Amino acid sequence: MRETKHPETALELKSVTAGYDQSAPVLVDLSLSLPGRGLTLVSGRNGAGKSTFLELCSGYLPPWHGQVRVGDRDARDPQSRSVRRVCRTEVSLYPSMTVRNHLTFAARCHGISPDPGLKRAALYGLEKWLDHAAKELSTGNRRKLWLTMCTLGEFALVMLDEPFNGLDSAGIELLSAEMRAWSAYASVVLIAHDPPAIVAADTIITLDGCSGGSPGSEE
Repeated sequence: MRETKHPETALELKSVTAGYDQSAPVLVDLSLSLPGRGLTLVSGRNGAGKSTFLELCSGYLPPWHGQVRVGDRDARDPQSRSVRRVCRTEVSLYPSMTVRNHLTFAARCHGISPDPGLKRAALYGLEKWLDHAAKELSTGNRRKLWLTMCTLGEFALVMLDEPFNGLDSAGIELLSAEMRAWSAYASVVLIAHDPPAIVAADTIITLDGCSGGSPGSEE
């Protein structure tokens, strides 16, 4: 049983307008609230703002207007990092660093032992690759390492952008099971255009870009 107490609301956006070019906002007057636990699927057409939504929640993209809060803190508050995990679509690894050292480095960043990450990597089939450089990995194994690194430790909110890209059937099954297990105590946000059928979301949010207001949702 986990002792960490997480807030009832894991993520909240209030009347958020944001984008990259002031003349062409990506999201306009977006408001939504996600509970402290459960699995939410965020979908939408290309250009609807799914990746922009992730960057707002990650704290790296400041909103032009409105508020983005992770738990009881602003998303840009450095302390939000301790309770939030973000796994972006683009895998970013050090080519010459070994799998083991990637996991050890990521664990140290969170102040935890590398052992849980190494065990998870073994479940993903990376055990025989632990002492190989990242540049020697296949596309699928690079994805598995990236996923493991980005979701280490305890968290109240985890966001994954197209995490199934490049995964084999075993990897898809394992990640789906992990997401369901996480959702029992944390808020899991899956951003995916076409998620595997095995993924059963508790809530579905459909972004529609600049139309404004609250996104469509389905329980």
